[in-house]
Amino acid sequence: MDRSTQIRHGMSWLATIALLASLCTLGGCSQGGSRAQAEALPAFSITYIAAWGVKGSEPGQLDEPTDIATDSLGNIYFADAGTHFIDKFTGEGRPLLAFEETRLKYPEEITVDSGGAIYVTDVGRGSTFVFLPGGDRYRELRLKSRPNKENLLGVAVGDDGLIHILDADAGRVFTYTPRFRLLRNWQPAANVPNIRVRPRAMAVGPDGYLYLVDASANHILRFSNEGQFASQVDARADGVDRRLSDQFAVGLGYIFVMDADGRMLHVWSVDGRPKLDIDLAPELGQGNRSAPSLAVSPRKELLVLDRPEARVLRYRLNF
Repeated sequence: MDRSTQIRHGMSWLATIALLASLCTLGGCSQGGSRAQAEALPAFSITYIAAWGVKGSEPGQLDEPTDIATDSLGNIYFADAGTHFIDKFTGEGRPLLAFEETRLKYPEEITVDSGGAIYVTDVGRGSTFVFLPGGDRYRELRLKSRPNKENLLGVAVGDDGLIHILDADAGRVFTYTPRFRLLRNWQPAANVPNIRVRPRAMAVGPDGYLYLVDASANHILRFSNEGQFASQVDARADGVDRRLSDQFAVGLGYIFVMDADGRMLHVWSVDGRPKLDIDLAPELGQGNRSAPSLAVSPRKELLVLDRPEARVLRYRLNF
């Protein structure tokens, strides 16, 4: 089959409050009872579900996937540097779409907007390609900087339609309107004297803020769409020795970041509270590896792209 074709193939809360109030009136409320109730609340955790993916260059297979993304329905997308194809699967791994873009030199990052349009960065051209949901190329946004395959180009699109492109070498973010007009070109800066921000990855959160990871400083920074600094997460503020990588995702009220060791996963709430540190080596393997790409599905799943094995690990988010 020609790979360039689409693949068709109890009790209410108010009642509970009233009951507790009655009990307190009749027998008094102890601090011990309140503490026991608080401890009964479920903590944040993740549970491994399954993995899928076949390495290869045939339809429904992945050769050298570089990044992973998900849409509002939980479908999964890949940019593949080996075949120069863009692939779309269901959350369980059934192929839905595959199309080739001959202009791609080295696809790097991929994201999908709320309308289903697909965005892929290409460091070989210094560009971001925009594709319609069916795979037709719609636009190419080229930066004026010189293409460099060692550079990192990130792309994120908010629900407001604003398109943000991160040029990591230049340390700048280029923000475009939904009609692809350059709105602003800005350099992220924190409200800390003599501190230079060196962003290596970018994502738009459901709160509309732009999140940037500065792995060299172990910081996650949050900015408004206008480029105004809002807040910062220091990965080691609570005394835990974390070393952030440039692979992260934001969704469902949480920030997920892989450690530089390629195995540990760190999770914060979007307001900066540490929630979880967990070793994914039982599923990824114990050997040294580059940090895997992450995506958060609206189905309350964390998706982990194991690039060397061309497979997706699925984890259930419990909260």
